[in-house]
Amino acid sequence: MPLYGFACKGCGHMFQTLVRSSEVPECPACGSTALEQQLSLIASPQKGGADAEPACTPGGCAQCPGMAMGMGGCG
Repeated sequence: MPLYGFACKGCGHMFQTLVRSSEVPECPACGSTALEQQLSLIASPQKGGADAEPACTPGGCAQCPGMAMGMGGCG
């Protein structure tokens, strides 16, 4: 099941949800099915090894797409 991001056209709530091909997603805030699918950001590969910096700090960071869109933290 793919994970998709949506913006509700009715109330403006932004959320992510797992969607099967046979399901119609609905807004968890207002129940509307008038949704706009958002573009998904693909993570860039991180450098490995002992000197690699962590992608995010515990509790999240301002650079994460989920934080910027109000969808919760990353770390």
